[in-house]
Amino acid sequence: MANRENNYKGRGGRDSIRVSRYMPEEPGEKGPGVGSASDAQRRVQQREQRGGLRRRQPSSEVRVLRPGVRPGAQPPARAEQARTYAGRRRKEQRSRTVRRGILIAVACVVALVVGIVAARGGVGSLLPDNAGSGSGNEPATQGASGSQGAEQGAQATGSQNDGNIVMTLGGSADTYVKRGEGYVDGGCYAHDRTDGMITDKVTASGEVDTTTLGDYTVTYTVEDSAGMVATATRTVHVVDDVDGGWDDDGISVFMYHDVYDAANPPEGASSDQNLISTTLLDQQLSWLNENGYYFPSWAEVRAYIEGGHSLPAKSVVLTFDDGSEGFLTYAIPLLENYKIPATSFVICSDSDIQDKLSNYASPYVDFQSHSYDLHRAGTSGKGHGGRIYDLTSDEVAEDLKQSADILKTSDAFAYPFGDVSDAAPAGVEQAGFLLAFTTQYGQVHPGDDPMQLKRMRVFGTYELGSFEYQAAHGVG
Repeated sequence: MANRENNYKGRGGRDSIRVSRYMPEEPGEKGPGVGSASDAQRRVQQREQRGGLRRRQPSSEVRVLRPGVRPGAQPPARAEQARTYAGRRRKEQRSRTVRRGILIAVACVVALVVGIVAARGGVGSLLPDNAGSGSGNEPATQGASGSQGAEQGAQATGSQNDGNIVMTLGGSADTYVKRGEGYVDGGCYAHDRTDGMITDKVTASGEVDTTTLGDYTVTYTVEDSAGMVATATRTVHVVDDVDGGWDDDGISVFMYHDVYDAANPPEGASSDQNLISTTLLDQQLSWLNENGYYFPSWAEVRAYIEGGHSLPAKSVVLTFDDGSEGFLTYAIPLLENYKIPATSFVICSDSDIQDKLSNYASPYVDFQSHSYDLHRAGTSGKGHGGRIYDLTSDEVAEDLKQSADILKTSDAFAYPFGDVSDAAPAGVEQAGFLLAFTTQYGQVHPGDDPMQLKRMRVFGTYELGSFEYQAAHGVG
């Protein structure tokens, strides 16, 4: 404080000079109202004393007040700026908090999806697998056939599917089309463990240009009543030629019935030709796989019969009649192991039909009609004695429509006991079926009646060599 006082005192001369400027004086002259030099000096000293006292007041007590502004407050303009800045800061903080919450939620969802996919065998299991040796213009091993992908039936699109939907492609996942011919879509079947068969809800998307060599993708999508969505894909190869050439001698549609565990054969298995062991079936499937056989869809077979569609010479179709417990238990795992598609002709009036469809839904097995209620004895005594001989074509059609309503497909039908009455073919066609199969022995050729097609019975007593010959030439 002493220093501040000294500083102020040291400025006395300046003050004197400044004051003297406002009090001009002419030496020796005493005008009215003007005091002597001593009076002037005294006034200067008094002013100096008063000024010094004022200057000694603490600076903290010197406050400049503006109208409407309380002590210590900011000016109106600066206060408004402060409020604006503070508001902006609060908004930015809230925005950062929201963004942080969104990022955390997204991270949780991604982690959940990754966990689900990992639990189901990885992303690769969601796409068609075509395990085979072929490439380019050659059909590789089919049934999830060919050389691209991972699994024919594809379960679904990650977190959008709860695992209840199973999709089954018609025919091979890798489809081969001769350049210049029309593409025939094999379709896709779908089963939901809650809704049952939902094939009628499947939609297809994708473009195939059969005038241009190359590979094309067809995607099938289905949504169940719970909003779950599943997809499956098919690769369509437009080619000029295939391994083994195109067929000009007919194709084999194999007919199986029941399958038994070779380690625990039932009584009389060795003499029952409708039974085949898991060992022999395994050998046959392995041979088809290793030799690059192609498995056309029912739509392709119909187009082939009509003469407008070529099939590879190495083409066969596998069918299993009756939907027996042995087939469901033993054959389906083998078909899945080799990724070979097949058809099960089932009796739709069976009390356990929905359980069969649900419990044994597979990416490699489509279920087709063995009639609703024609698989039982009739009264005519004709043929094998089946009920179909007792019915008109309209009655046959009505029965098959019932089966189609359950299975949600009318692609193929197998006559119970192989019985074909005069009225039956018209009834099958009236019901809207593409194809119908008897038990008559032989191959399928262009120009055949699609309502009365032959099949190649596979006997459980056959050696593998006989099966190989049947596949290639149609005789045992």
